[in-house]
Amino acid sequence: MKEITRSHIIEDLFSVRGKKVLITGSGGIGSVIAMAFAENGAVVYLADLLEEKLFEMRKTLLAQDIEITTLKMDVCDKTSVEKCFRHIVDKEKRLDILVHTAGIGKSNSATDFPEEDIRRIIDVNLIGTILTNQHAARIMEKQGFGKIVNLGSIGGVMAHTFRSLPYAASKAGVHQVTRTFAAEMAKHGINVNCIAPTWVNTPLIAGKDEDYYRNINHSVPFGRMCEPDELVGTVLFLSSDASNFLTGQMILVDGGWSATKAVS
Repeated sequence: MKEITRSHIIEDLFSVRGKKVLITGSGGIGSVIAMAFAENGAVVYLADLLEEKLFEMRKTLLAQDIEITTLKMDVCDKTSVEKCFRHIVDKEKRLDILVHTAGIGKSNSATDFPEEDIRRIIDVNLIGTILTNQHAARIMEKQGFGKIVNLGSIGGVMAHTFRSLPYAASKAGVHQVTRTFAAEMAKHGINVNCIAPTWVNTPLIAGKDEDYYRNINHSVPFGRMCEPDELVGTVLFLSSDASNFLTGQMILVDGGWSATKAVS
């Protein structure tokens, strides 16, 4: 049975101080989330396949007196994933939180999308989510507690843009993986949830033409894209005691995009 949280004190409810956290993906979202956890007193591990990105990220944070540990991990490789999780547990003796943000995307028409690209996107975004969630859940099951936060997308809820078929399909899969793990892991006191942002201002969508960004700004009621920093609050909420009775949910952080298709 899930332990009851009775505190009404914000500093207690939302605290992640001392928590052992693994964040996958050192891109625009993952790096900001890693910084936020570290700034709030968590013990942070940031994993990515690209070691040069990890090096630059750690260098940037050290310049701000923020300490994190970086680990190389390929989310598509079971052995690599297992090695990363084992390293953390060997050192910290537990894992409190997994925030899984690693993902990729490409653009092409639905009819012409190369099979190689489709398989790669599904492999990283969906299989990578399953493998990391499996390893985290096994550790947390033995502990009897833990929080998993996956990164989905509004594109996994509805067709939000053209030319992103495998990305949208993979993120819909991430949402269902989240629900499945949430259902199975609840009896072990583990929360599994997902955030589903709309377009986020990261390198993943950089370099598009002006019409692309103009259309985004027009379609989002708040009139612009989401910034990575604006996902921090939701992630910290889902990682803290404040969300202890919340599991299996997709939190749409989309500036109202999914709420309306009104014409002005």
